[in-house]
Amino acid sequence: MVKAEKDGGGGQRAEWIATAAGKGSEKTEAWVWWKKPDEWADVIAAWVDRTGQNGVVLTFWELLNGDVVKGEAWVGMEDEVLARCLAGLVKRGKAQVFGEEGEKGVKFF
Repeated sequence: MVKAEKDGGGGQRAEWIATAAGKGSEKTEAWVWWKKPDEWADVIAAWVDRTGQNGVVLTFWELLNGDVVKGEAWVGMEDEVLARCLAGLVKRGKAQVFGEEGEKGVKFF
Protein backbone atom coordinates (compact mmCIF):
# COMPACT_ATOMS: atom_id res chain seq x y z
CA MET A 1 0.00 0.00 0.00
CA VAL A 2 1.28 3.47 -0.89
CA LYS A 3 0.57 6.07 1.75
CA ALA A 4 0.69 9.75 0.83
CA GLU A 5 2.78 11.42 3.49
CA LYS A 6 3.76 15.00 3.95
CA ASP A 7 7.40 15.76 3.27
CA GLY A 8 9.55 18.30 5.04
CA GLY A 9 9.01 20.65 2.08
CA GLY A 10 5.37 21.26 2.93
CA GLY A 11 3.45 19.08 0.50
CA GLN A 12 2.43 15.60 -0.52
CA ARG A 13 4.85 13.67 -2.68
CA ALA A 14 2.46 10.81 -3.48
CA GLU A 15 -1.01 11.06 -4.99
CA TRP A 16 -3.62 8.42 -5.75
CA ILE A 17 -4.84 8.58 -9.33
CA ALA A 18 -8.06 7.36 -10.91
CA THR A 19 -7.77 4.02 -12.62
CA ALA A 20 -9.38 3.00 -15.89
CA ALA A 21 -12.01 1.01 -13.95
CA GLY A 22 -13.99 4.20 -13.38
CA LYS A 23 -15.69 5.99 -10.53
CA GLY A 24 -16.15 4.28 -7.22
CA SER A 25 -13.52 1.64 -7.84
CA GLU A 26 -10.55 1.16 -5.58
CA LYS A 27 -7.60 3.30 -6.62
CA THR A 28 -4.63 1.03 -7.11
CA GLU A 29 -2.16 3.40 -8.75
CA ALA A 30 -0.31 6.40 -7.41
CA TRP A 31 2.06 8.99 -8.72
CA VAL A 32 5.09 9.61 -6.55
CA TRP A 33 6.48 13.04 -7.30
CA TRP A 34 10.21 13.67 -7.42
CA LYS A 35 9.18 17.28 -7.98
CA LYS A 36 5.56 18.37 -7.54
CA PRO A 37 3.76 19.84 -10.60
CA ASP A 38 4.24 23.41 -9.35
CA GLU A 39 7.95 22.76 -8.87
CA TRP A 40 8.21 21.44 -12.44
CA ALA A 41 6.29 24.53 -13.59
CA ASP A 42 8.99 26.68 -11.96
CA VAL A 43 11.73 24.67 -13.71
CA ILE A 44 10.01 25.00 -17.09
CA ALA A 45 9.35 28.74 -16.55
CA ALA A 46 13.03 29.29 -15.75
CA TRP A 47 13.97 27.40 -18.95
CA VAL A 48 11.56 29.57 -20.98
CA ASP A 49 13.18 32.73 -19.62
CA ARG A 50 16.75 31.39 -19.94
CA THR A 51 16.31 30.25 -23.55
CA GLY A 52 14.10 33.07 -24.83
CA GLN A 53 11.04 30.90 -25.50
CA ASN A 54 8.58 33.69 -24.62
CA GLY A 55 6.03 34.02 -27.42
CA VAL A 56 7.09 30.67 -28.90
CA VAL A 57 4.64 27.85 -29.65
CA LEU A 58 5.89 24.31 -29.01
CA THR A 59 4.12 20.98 -29.26
CA PHE A 60 4.11 18.68 -26.26
CA TRP A 61 6.33 16.34 -28.28
CA GLU A 62 8.90 19.11 -28.81
CA LEU A 63 8.82 19.94 -25.08
CA LEU A 64 9.34 16.32 -24.14
CA ASN A 65 11.66 15.02 -26.86
CA GLY A 66 12.86 17.83 -29.13
CA ASP A 67 16.36 19.14 -29.66
CA VAL A 68 15.42 22.43 -27.98
CA VAL A 69 15.05 20.64 -24.61
CA LYS A 70 17.99 18.28 -24.92
CA GLY A 71 19.52 17.70 -21.50
CA GLU A 72 16.61 19.15 -19.50
CA ALA A 73 15.37 17.19 -16.49
CA TRP A 74 11.80 16.76 -17.77
CA VAL A 75 12.76 15.17 -21.12
CA GLY A 76 10.73 11.99 -21.61
CA MET A 77 8.08 12.94 -19.03
CA GLU A 78 4.62 11.55 -19.82
CA ASP A 79 2.15 13.86 -21.60
CA GLU A 80 -0.34 13.71 -18.74
CA VAL A 81 2.30 14.74 -16.22
CA LEU A 82 3.50 17.59 -18.45
CA ALA A 83 -0.10 18.80 -18.79
CA ARG A 84 -0.40 18.94 -14.99
CA CYS A 85 2.84 20.92 -14.77
CA LEU A 86 1.84 23.34 -17.51
CA ALA A 87 -1.52 23.91 -15.80
CA GLY A 88 0.41 25.74 -13.10
CA LEU A 89 1.91 28.08 -15.70
CA VAL A 90 -1.53 28.63 -17.24
CA LYS A 91 -2.92 29.65 -13.83
CA ARG A 92 -0.07 32.14 -13.46
CA GLY A 93 -0.75 33.61 -16.91
CA LYS A 94 2.63 32.42 -18.24
CA ALA A 95 1.37 29.87 -20.78
CA GLN A 96 -1.59 28.81 -22.89
CA VAL A 97 -2.23 25.14 -23.70
CA PHE A 98 -4.29 24.29 -26.76
CA GLY A 99 -5.12 21.45 -29.13
CA GLU A 100 -6.56 17.99 -28.83
CA GLU A 101 -5.22 14.80 -27.30
CA GLY A 102 -2.09 13.73 -29.17
CA GLU A 103 -1.76 17.14 -30.83
CA LYS A 104 -1.39 19.49 -27.88
CA GLY A 105 0.76 22.58 -27.90
CA VAL A 106 1.73 25.38 -25.57
CA LYS A 107 2.58 29.04 -26.03
CA PHE A 108 4.69 30.74 -23.37
CA PHE A 109 4.30 34.36 -22.29
